[in-house]
Amino acid sequence: MNLKEEARYWKEQIDLSKVWAPGLLILAGIGLMVAATVLFFELAEDVWEQEKFTFDHVIMDYFQSVESGTLTNIFKIITEAGSVWWITAVSVLTVLFLWLKKRDVLGVIFFILAIAGGGVFIFALKYVFQRERPSLAPEYDGNGFSFPSGHALGSFILYGFIIYLIGREKRFFKTRMLAISLLSLLIISIGLSRVYLHVHYPSDILAGYAVGLIWLICCIFSMEMMKVYRDKDKRAYLSDLIHHRK
Repeated sequence: MNLKEEARYWKEQIDLSKVWAPGLLILAGIGLMVAATVLFFELAEDVWEQEKFTFDHVIMDYFQSVESGTLTNIFKIITEAGSVWWITAVSVLTVLFLWLKKRDVLGVIFFILAIAGGGVFIFALKYVFQRERPSLAPEYDGNGFSFPSGHALGSFILYGFIIYLIGREKRFFKTRMLAISLLSLLIISIGLSRVYLHVHYPSDILAGYAVGLIWLICCIFSMEMMKVYRDKDKRAYLSDLIHHRK
């Protein structure tokens, strides 16, 4: 049987209207992972070789030129949304919601895996690169090494996972879009706050986002695959297709 006949068979057997959207999402996820991986390794190579990033100094000089008491107070509050204690508190609430409200065991497992894995990545990567911060500021969690940013990575995984949970709901489209927009803005604002408060370089933030994106997509993709595997109807359908094809 030639390729055209093979393609025609699968087109007749599978409702393409139900698979094109997930297929596009998978391709987009793979593309984002590749781009994030390239970005991280580019940044990591230069940090390892102790190269200077021009954009780091340009952005930091700009923030320094617009410093004000009001902005500082705003960013002091925003940066707390990426702190360890806040991420821990929101993570506990999210786990309780998934467990008690949604009865989503896989969601709980992979959410915990995402958050815990992010913590491991931060600890390991900071130890490997040991980049000094632009300045130490314990009052803003500005201790230890700088690359990559723990606030950026942790907030991207936490709020990114919550965005995913909101996005897969079926009701209240406008409310969901508003919540997703606000959470996305929060992720960006947390990164900006770390640069404004002079405890991270912009390259630290980008690296944190990149690692967070890679790990988040891995966790969500693995969870979705597990759900398909556990769905007996879907497994039976695929098995029948393959068996019939043989």
